[in-house]
Amino acid sequence: MVQVGLVAYVEEQLERDIFLGRLPRNGQLGSEQVLARIYGVCRGTIREALRRLAARGLVVQRPGRITRVVALDESLTLENLGLALHDERSEECRRLLEGFFSLKRQVLVDLLVDCCAKASEAVLDQLAGACFRLSDVAKWEPGARCAQLEFELLRLAAQAADRPGHLLLIQSLQRALRGNAARLLSFMGGESVRQWAWCAMHALGERDARALQHQLPALMKTCDEGVLDRFAPAPQEHVSSEAPHAQQCFLGDPAAASERGEALAQHPCVEERDLGRLAPTASGLTPSEPEEARAREWDASSPEEPLQPDPPATGSRGQTRVTVHKEGGSLLGTRGFLGRWARRLWRFMTHSLGPPPS
Repeated sequence: MVQVGLVAYVEEQLERDIFLGRLPRNGQLGSEQVLARIYGVCRGTIREALRRLAARGLVVQRPGRITRVVALDESLTLENLGLALHDERSEECRRLLEGFFSLKRQVLVDLLVDCCAKASEAVLDQLAGACFRLSDVAKWEPGARCAQLEFELLRLAAQAADRPGHLLLIQSLQRALRGNAARLLSFMGGESVRQWAWCAMHALGERDARALQHQLPALMKTCDEGVLDRFAPAPQEHVSSEAPHAQQCFLGDPAAASERGEALAQHPCVEERDLGRLAPTASGLTPSEPEEARAREWDASSPEEPLQPDPPATGSRGQTRVTVHKEGGSLLGTRGFLGRWARRLWRFMTHSLGPPPS
């Protein structure tokens, strides 16, 4: 016995390959044995999947001949809407979905307006009750259940208006949400459905055909656009993130300013760092050398340049590195009031006490 789930899976894979053009150019599928080997199933599963595709008009099967794929523009019908929904990012997918929802809106509005003009009070009460159930389910059970009640409202309106042709169209609209298109069901429902359902309920209760013709389509279109945006988002222009980043680098933000303030508070300023660092490493001297040589080295060091902030490094937002640019000599500064008094105090101590014992 062929497993139904496995057959549906192979059918979907064949349908996807047909839509994406992964078949030979002549449109002919391989034999059942070849297809069974490609998809990793038995020949009975392939045979049943091909039979289902033939029933949907996607392939043509003839006795004694290899199955041939029908051209996409010929096989794409309302009931085969899922065939074009394998790539949600394509413009064709969104265009077809917009046509599907537009057709469904037109059918419902046309039927409800006709019911307002012809139906009895009892029939209008039934339609209003169906709208109330739909609004309640849209809040608590969005998804497939909400879509089911919406099509029940459509069929009830077609029966009340005595439109047998519309019943066939509604049946095709509901079958369009099968197969690959069933993913749309999970996006249906919510507050937008409740709004148009309440609008339809009050308009039916008051026999207000004007509200059905003008207010209801706008509310339903807003609801359908929400489903489209979630299922097949429209392509948006790429916004570069470099401009905001550059603006923050030049203007800064409060968080970055606080970080820079904390970083600068942890280090001595330019005038005070002579007292905080007594052993210059850039001069090549070691701590065991005489202190007079160190004092002379400090005096002979060239004056340092003002502090200049380096440009922010790429990828490090809100951080500023401060470096001391010098042309030569020690890294310790010689400017500032405290620096001069420190050197004088050090020279006085050196000449008065003499060099330290070796």
